Amino acid sequence: MTRISQFLGEEADLGPEKRITILSAPLASSVSWMGGTELGPQAIIDASPALEVFDDELLVETVRLGIETRPTPDFTTITAAEACLRIEKSMAAELAGGRFPVLLGGEHTVTVPAVKACLAQYPDLHVVQIDAHLDLRQEYEGNENSHACVMRRLDDLGIPFTQIGIRSFSKEEYELVRARGLRPFFMQRIRKEHDWIAQVCREIKGPVYLTCDVDGLDPTIMPATGTPEPDGLTWRETIDLLRELARSHRIVAMDFVEFSPRSGAEHAAFTVAKLIYRTLGYVFQQKNP
Repeated sequence: MTRISQFLGEEADLGPEKRITILSAPLASSVSWMGGTELGPQAIIDASPALEVFDDELLVETVRLGIETRPTPDFTTITAAEACLRIEKSMAAELAGGRFPVLLGGEHTVTVPAVKACLAQYPDLHVVQIDAHLDLRQEYEGNENSHACVMRRLDDLGIPFTQIGIRSFSKEEYELVRARGLRPFFMQRIRKEHDWIAQVCREIKGPVYLTCDVDGLDPTIMPATGTPEPDGLTWRETIDLLRELARSHRIVAMDFVEFSPRSGAEHAAFTVAKLIYRTLGYVFQQKNP
């Protein structure tokens, strides 16, 4: 398969001024089941030219806002800590340049340095997490910076967060949720409370960093991930959430992580690419009525 160098391929050049940056972070240092997340960013980019740039819901060509794709860094010869430092610096540079950064992982660990970069500019930042897992472990397999500990590390920084699509967690994590009085949007809660999207939006007070672990989506539409869990968010539930989130709050950056290409499930990369493009449309539709 031909490797594509930029998100949306040649059509990315439709925008004369670049307002959006695609960053890749092919980190896979703490994968716990099926591997391949280091291949995720390139697979999403490779699939993206198959998208129609005229959005079928928004009826606009979001690409005309200008999308630039940065070269993919090589993390194979450096430590995970060094890779995270590079991610933080890259995100900070895009924000300082007035760009809207979209980070493609790689494992969920990449969210922590990206959020740190945003926090420096937005001290009242609120993280919205779409995920099948709580990711609130203190450590996993002896690693406090595992992908299973991402939200615990953000909690250590005092960053408020909202968790959506949750349906898998350890006893330790559940005890922490109860002790702290946290109210994640477990899938059981989503199925019972029909106003759950409005509830999500009401509890957010500041600008939003969106982190989307693709296993938050149901594996019938997102089979290409390392830890698929049944009974996840549907496509409609996901985009309804993102539409309302962008309408009611300012999303300042986002990442899409834990995509792991699978033979026979090539459509999943296209699904992630379309989710990214649709979300960008929501974000900038609110900025440019």
